[in-house]
Amino acid sequence: MRRSSTLATTLILILAAIALALTACGDDDDDGGGGGGGGGGGDKKAASDYKVALLATGAVNNRSWANAWADGAEKARDELGIQLELVGNADAPDQYVSQGSAFAAQGYDLLIFAHGAMHEPAVRVAKQFPDVEIVQVYQHASPEEAKKQDPPNLGHVDPEQAQVTFLAGILAGLMTKTNTIGTVYGFPFPALTRQPESFELGARCVNPDIKALQRRSDSFTDAAAARAAASTLIDQKADFLLSAVDQAVQGVIQATAQAGDGDNGPFAVASYFDSNDLNPQAVITSALYGLDEVSYDIIKRGVNGDLGDYFAKSYTVDDLKGASLAPFYEQEDLVGQENIDRLDKVREMVADGTITIPDEIVSDPDVAGGATIGTPGSAKKIDVADIGCDDKFKSELGL
Repeated sequence: MRRSSTLATTLILILAAIALALTACGDDDDDGGGGGGGGGGGDKKAASDYKVALLATGAVNNRSWANAWADGAEKARDELGIQLELVGNADAPDQYVSQGSAFAAQGYDLLIFAHGAMHEPAVRVAKQFPDVEIVQVYQHASPEEAKKQDPPNLGHVDPEQAQVTFLAGILAGLMTKTNTIGTVYGFPFPALTRQPESFELGARCVNPDIKALQRRSDSFTDAAAARAAASTLIDQKADFLLSAVDQAVQGVIQATAQAGDGDNGPFAVASYFDSNDLNPQAVITSALYGLDEVSYDIIKRGVNGDLGDYFAKSYTVDDLKGASLAPFYEQEDLVGQENIDRLDKVREMVADGTITIPDEIVSDPDVAGGATIGTPGSAKKIDVADIGCDDKFKSELGL
């Protein structure tokens, strides 16, 4: 009896070991076949072991583009428990290649390139380190083209900035006293050009007499250059100035403040970050694109293994709570409740597709006859009725 009992016990232990081994093999197959953006599969890391590096143009405390991205990444660090490295003032391609490669070699899991002109560096690093996920802000190719030219561990995101600068244009068109608005921008590439172009479209939707001007500063960070560009626009009677630069926004604000005439303006509309406290009288509002929310979302998806191969996502005002105009603070009475209600209504129309703003690159025959807004002057060729700013639209806004 004792011998039979021993044999039975041994047999049970052998069968249990076999079952455990088979289960472990099954687990490996499941992990390897899941998402991860070309990250090589394997066991999912704990959030505390997950390492993220964010590289951005501009200083990460610059109260503009980089600052917004850094805020979202720091929120992810604090709430999710990830390890985070922030690198600001990364403006040259070789910086993204060298620093991105260094982080990848150190075992970082996710690299975020927060710079719209760094596609080629992102491709280089992604090919060299296929187990590291890389997300670059903006990709102007279609998803099909991206799959032909990009490695699978490279993804792209696109905060739809044109939707918010369109709202800023609505505000300018409703409030301008000179019927002239302007934009100071850094460089003419599609993701940036769409900002002043949609600013013009918004203004023309509510004011057919609008004249829209643009001035290039050739820098995102040179406040003196931005100030000179803004002053030129003000000399041409522009009383609402959209700032489509990075930390050089301070130059635009300085120019509007110097020329300011109380409630008559001119006024600055900052971008990327709420800049009201830089000069509450000169800054009437800021165009916020929810960049902090996008940054947080990318990292959370990475931690959860949800980025996947060829990750691509456009973030619209319908996706992002913070993608809108900043509060008006001291200028709220000047803007007036009627205009505030109008802006809320237009945001709803953009979110639900009643108003369709053309893409900067991809032509859609159902949107303004296939027009795009990625080149300077493109908005002037668009009939605003073709994007939804028709008689019904004006009637709903009480115009």
